[in-house]
Formats: sequence, C-alpha cells, structure tokens
Amino acid sequence: MKELAKNVFAVTGLGMYSVPVFVIEVNENELILIDTGLKKDANSILKKIKNKWGSLDKIKRIVFTHRHLDHTGGLAQMLEAIESENERAHVEIICHEEEAQYFIKDLKELKLKPTRTLKHEEYIAKGVNIKAIHNPGHTYGHICLLIEDEKLLILGDSIMYISGVLMPVFKKFHDDYKKYKKSLPKLLDYDWEYAIPSHNRPIKISREKFKKFIKKMKKKR
Repeated sequence: MKELAKNVFAVTGLGMYSVPVFVIEVNENELILIDTGLKKDANSILKKIKNKWGSLDKIKRIVFTHRHLDHTGGLAQMLEAIESENERAHVEIICHEEEAQYFIKDLKELKLKPTRTLKHEEYIAKGVNIKAIHNPGHTYGHICLLIEDEKLLILGDSIMYISGVLMPVFKKFHDDYKKYKKSLPKLLDYDWEYAIPSHNRPIKISREKFKKFIKKMKKKR
C-alpha cells in the first residue's frame, strides 16, 4: 500500500502488472474505491484494506474508470466480502453514463451493473471533491478522477508508465484511437499537479512530464 497524498492510497495486488485499487478515505467511517483490479488480486487487496481500516463495510462507493476486466475483475469478490461483514451494506457501483451499456454487457455473467452513472465534470458524491473527467477513446465512457483537494489526477488507462517511460495504451485495446488522442490534451485544462497511471506500480507523474508526453503524442499518427 502506498500513500499518494493525504487520504489517498494505492493498494496493489501480487503481480508486477497488477492494476492498483485507489482508496480515498473520506472520513473514519467512509471509503471510496476507484477500480477493483484483477480478479486474482481481489483477496490480497481486500486483506490490505481490512488491515488498515478495520472493516470492509466502510466501503460505500466503487467508481470505475472504465469497464475492462483488469479494472473490474475484483468487483464480485469485493461486494461478497463487504456483505459477509454486513449483510445490510449498500455499495454504489458508479461509472460514466456512456460506459454503462458496455459495462452491463461485459459483466452480465456476474449479474452486476452500475447503480449510478456520472456525467462529464460531475462530482462522485455530495461533499466529496472528486470530479469525473470524461476522456473517451480507450473506451467510450472512460473517465479520469480529479481529486481537487490534493490536485491529483487518477488517469485510468489514459497512459501507461513502463520502465521509466510514459506511453499510450496499445492501439488494439482502444475503442476509438482518434478520440483517445484528441481527449488527452484536454486533461491539461484542469488544475492538477500530479497524475497517476493505473498500470504497474503507482507513481506520481508531474504536470510537466505529462505535457512532454502530449507533445510526442501529437506527432504520432
């Protein structure tokens, strides 16, 4: 587990390429998760969350950057673990409104679907300064999460950071590569100092480093 900023943590699974789950500590009784990681990592991530915060039923909302299984795979196990501690627990499952129909289709076998959807620039909860930034392309409803109080941007799969190098997700994994390229520079319209990619070990990317990446991307076809 890595503390990225005040009340913002990244919880990783066992493998080098595991997708971290980001945990926002709203208060002593409420946690928000961003993504749920791979299915194989769910138990390890849940154990780390419980060890730090004592009870899994503090998880009130799970917000997804997008629907891909490396980001949603642990959802069923997490909900089951929360309900085993408190059968009356209610967890909101949240994604962007343009992701919902694909999300439902992809998770059909688990009989899970979003309980609420977000619009572009909508806050994920009343009194919580975390804003959804719709940046379509990787998936049609992909979002980044701007944690305003900490000037921190959770990037989802907007970019990857591998061996010290920023790079785009491979073309074949995008719903619409042209939209993806077009949406990236718009992330600089918002007030943030550091951004966090979702693959490999979580690391803070400075705004200046992100700008250099955008310039390189503009030169690519």
